[in-house]
Amino acid sequence: MTTIPTPLTTPRAESEIAKMFDRISGKYDFLNHLLSARQDVRWRNILVSMVPYRSNGTFLDMATGTGDVLLTVAKKHPEYTTFVGGDISKGMLSLAEKKSNANKNSHPAIEWREMSAENIQMQDASCDCLSISFGLRNVVNKENALKEFGRVLKLSGTLLILEFFTPESGFISRSFLFYFHKILPIIGRVFSEKEAYNYLPKSVASFYSPSELRDALSRHGFVVERERQFLFGSCRLVKAIKAI
Repeated sequence: MTTIPTPLTTPRAESEIAKMFDRISGKYDFLNHLLSARQDVRWRNILVSMVPYRSNGTFLDMATGTGDVLLTVAKKHPEYTTFVGGDISKGMLSLAEKKSNANKNSHPAIEWREMSAENIQMQDASCDCLSISFGLRNVVNKENALKEFGRVLKLSGTLLILEFFTPESGFISRSFLFYFHKILPIIGRVFSEKEAYNYLPKSVASFYSPSELRDALSRHGFVVERERQFLFGSCRLVKAIKAI
């Protein structure tokens, strides 16, 4: 019998997480680019390159934030006819919508919805591809989210997860933890708010390990097809296929 891992820290209530992201939404893109030396843009572009071709397809981006992944997919994959970006933060969705409206070339079928990864407002087996970037670790009940992903994806549908992990290598792990726990909160405090960037390392520490994520995906009917590592494994992109 497979044991579901217990988080190292107690997750916040979803409403608290939403309010936190509302507060930092105005500086979110700037700090992401700064703290990752713009590697976040590269990682998201690699994710988009893994989106399968689906004529008249439906693409769902959960924890869509300010909408960069969804807007890029809509540009690169015009064969899809429905694009939905979901997030629990009204502030993030407002910025995503403004970004979309400011781009005259944005796909007309893009829709932004306030919704949780644990309660996706989509019909069963309605999506061809679902992505979530740096958002799964912020979900209170991650098992419920993976169950929802399996529910809304069609059979053989694609799930793309881009997320931070604690590296397994001793030296790399220590360097990563020092940056996340000591440097990142200082930068966050200067440009945004201390609380949010103190929360980030805690959210990574309480997240699945890579092997735990693979086990969790298997429990919910997914088969991992491909995995890419960035920054010595501190960031990973997982492509999984709904098998059952």
